[in-house]
Amino acid sequence: MNPVSEEKSQEEFVGLLASITTQLMSYIRILAFNNRDDTEEVFQRTCLVLWQKFDQYDREGNFAAWACRMAYFEVLKHREARRKIKLLSDSAVESLADAAFPISEQWSGRRQALSECVEALEEDQAELIKLRYFEGTDVKEIAQSNDRSIHSVYRELSRVHGVLMRCVEMRLLESTS
Repeated sequence: MNPVSEEKSQEEFVGLLASITTQLMSYIRILAFNNRDDTEEVFQRTCLVLWQKFDQYDREGNFAAWACRMAYFEVLKHREARRKIKLLSDSAVESLADAAFPISEQWSGRRQALSECVEALEEDQAELIKLRYFEGTDVKEIAQSNDRSIHSVYRELSRVHGVLMRCVEMRLLESTS
């Protein structure tokens, strides 16, 4: 392969991988039973395998499906390497993998919509969401630092959850029409 075509291949790979990263992470997270460390480790190994085997990828095919299939095999290797107590048989994991692909596609769209909706929140609402969910601040701490009652913080969180839920649903409806 000459340097120009190798560079083009790298650009194509990076573009394709970037377009499915959220979906691929969601897929792996399902198969890793939501274990963050296992998910990250399998994701990194999967990315390496995807790059190593990129010349085998059919450019007319579905990159997300191909990547998820490679991730499935990496999850199996990871499970074997960890020699954990197998909660599920390999055939059960395969069934879970088949079910996980469409779910990961849905999560990817929902996560994108949620991200856009959080960005559209009013400043004080966005700050509350940031404190609670991105920084993991306890509601009691939020209430104390803002000189508010715990009840009022929960009430505000509930309102913001409603705003976000409606916003996400609207964005998803708009994307399907």
